[in-house]
Amino acid sequence: MQVALYARVSTERQEREQTIASQIAVLQSWIQEQGHTLDPCHLYTDEGYSGSRLDRPGLDRLRDAAREGEFDAVAVLSPDRLARKYAYQVLLLEEFKRVGCPVIFVRRPISEDPNDQLLLQIQGAIAEYERAVLAERFRRGKLQKARQGVYFAGKAPYGYTYVPKHEGTDGYLIINDPEADLVRMLYRWLGDERMTIRQILKRLNYGPWSPRSGQHPWSPSVVHHILADPIYSGTAYANRYRYVPPKKPHSPRSPHTADASCRQLKPQEEWIPIPVPALIDSETFERAQVQLARNSRLSFRHNTKYSYLLRCLLTCQTCGLAMFGRTEQARAQRAERRIYTCHGKDRILSAREQICPQRPVKADELEAAIWDHVVALLADPTQLLAQFHQFSQGVIDGGEAEQTETQRLIARIERVGREQKRLLDAYQSEVITLDELAQRRDELARRRAALLAQQEQQRRLRDERARAQEVLVDLTAFCERVHSRLAEVTFAEKQAILQLLIERVIVGPGTLEIQHVIPLSSPGPGPALPDNSPIAQLRSDGVKHT
Repeated sequence: MQVALYARVSTERQEREQTIASQIAVLQSWIQEQGHTLDPCHLYTDEGYSGSRLDRPGLDRLRDAAREGEFDAVAVLSPDRLARKYAYQVLLLEEFKRVGCPVIFVRRPISEDPNDQLLLQIQGAIAEYERAVLAERFRRGKLQKARQGVYFAGKAPYGYTYVPKHEGTDGYLIINDPEADLVRMLYRWLGDERMTIRQILKRLNYGPWSPRSGQHPWSPSVVHHILADPIYSGTAYANRYRYVPPKKPHSPRSPHTADASCRQLKPQEEWIPIPVPALIDSETFERAQVQLARNSRLSFRHNTKYSYLLRCLLTCQTCGLAMFGRTEQARAQRAERRIYTCHGKDRILSAREQICPQRPVKADELEAAIWDHVVALLADPTQLLAQFHQFSQGVIDGGEAEQTETQRLIARIERVGREQKRLLDAYQSEVITLDELAQRRDELARRRAALLAQQEQQRRLRDERARAQEVLVDLTAFCERVHSRLAEVTFAEKQAILQLLIERVIVGPGTLEIQHVIPLSSPGPGPALPDNSPIAQLRSDGVKHT
C-alpha cells in the first residue's frame, strides 16, 4: 500500500532539537514493519506551525494530493500532530475518509469502534486543554519576569541591541551607539527645530542615514514609532497592549480574519515598567510628544473645511496606492479647484523611489460620473439583476434532471452497500479467499467514496441554489428601498450610499473600474438611510466578496 507521511512541530526550538526528525524516523520504521511503500515526494512536514490552525503549507499539499488519489493512506504519529483542536481533527479525518484515504495514527491506531472514537475525542480535548494551559502559563511567566525588571523581546528597538539569555543570565538591552546617535538627532529635529514627520523624512532620505534594513527610503511609521516610544527615555513597558480581532480586516477571505491581530492600548495603570538604558532625558521626550500632538492637530488629514464624496473609495490603477481629495487655489481663475490625487505623488511619505506618473482627476467630474452610475443602477436595477442571473444561472436552475441524478446516486450507493454485504457473505462461505476479499473491498470502498463525494457536491449545489433565491429577493427589495429616497438625499446620505454600495473605484488614465458590493441583509426597523450612522456600520453588512 502506498502511504504518505505527515509530521509537524510548533516552534523553531523544536525544529532545532530535531523532534520532527524523530517523528519521521518512527513513521518510516512503522512503514517498513508493515510492508508498505513510501514515495519520497509524499513526505509532508510543517516546521514551526501551530496545530491550532489549518492553514499550514505541508497540510495543504497533503490534502490536495489525497484528493488526487496519489496514495492510499496517511501515517501520522498521533492525533495532536495532525491538529490540536478536536473540531479540526474531525474535519480532516472526514475529508480524508471521503476521498478513500484513511489516516493511521501510529502510536494509537483509531478504528471505527465507538471506544476508539471516544478516545479520539478525549485526546483532542486534552490537547486543547494542554495548549490553553501552556499559553496561560507562558503569559503569566512573562508578566512575572517583567515585574522583576527583565526585558524580553525578539527584536530590539532601533537604537538598541538585545543580548539574549545565556547561562542563567536574563536577556537585556545595550545601547547601539551609531543608531543611538541618530535617535538623539531625530529628537533634536522634532523638539528643537519643530519639524514635521514629512520634513524629517525628507532630510533622512536625502542624507547618508539608512534604516536598519539597509534599504532606502525611511518609512513614516518607523520614524513616528521612534519619536513616540517611551523606551528611549529609559522605561520600557510590558503588558501595554491587548490584541483584538480587526474591525475592518484588509482581506475578508483571509484565514486570520477572526484572529486577535489588532493592538489596543490597555489602561496605563496595567502597564509594567521595565528600566532600560536611556538615550534621551525625560524632558526631551515630553517636548517631542508635545510637538507630535501639535503636528497632528495641524495635519491636513483633520480637514473639516472641505468634504469629498469619494473619500476612502479611490485607488490609483498605476501604482496601487489610495487617492485622496485636496483643494487648491487655481492661479488663472483665482478660484478653488477640487481634485483627487494619488498618494504616490508624495515620494517621501509613500516611501517610494519614483513618483506616480498618473495625473490628478477633477473632483467634480469624477464624483458626478460615479454618482450618476450608481443612481442609474438603483433607478433601473435590471442591469444588476441581469448580471446576477448570468452569474447564478447554473445555480438557480435545478429541474427534474437533478432530481433524477440524485435518485440515481442513492440507488448506486445502496447497490455498493449490497455488494459489500454479499462479498462478506461469500468470504464467510469460503467462496473467496482473504486476499480476494481485501482487494475487492478496497475497490468497493473507492467506488463508494466517489459516489458519496458526488452526493456531497449535489447537496452543496442545493444549498447554493436556496441562497441564490434569497439573494435575488433581497437584491430586488434593496433597489426598491433605496430608489424611493434618491430624489431627496443630502450630501451625507450620498456619501453613505456610495460607501455602502462601492467596495473600490480604480482610477486609471482615462478609465474607471467600479467594484460593487450589494448589501443583502434585511434592514431592521427605522429609516432606510439613517442620517447619523457611522459609515463603518453601514459597511458591516456581512458581504465578503466584491
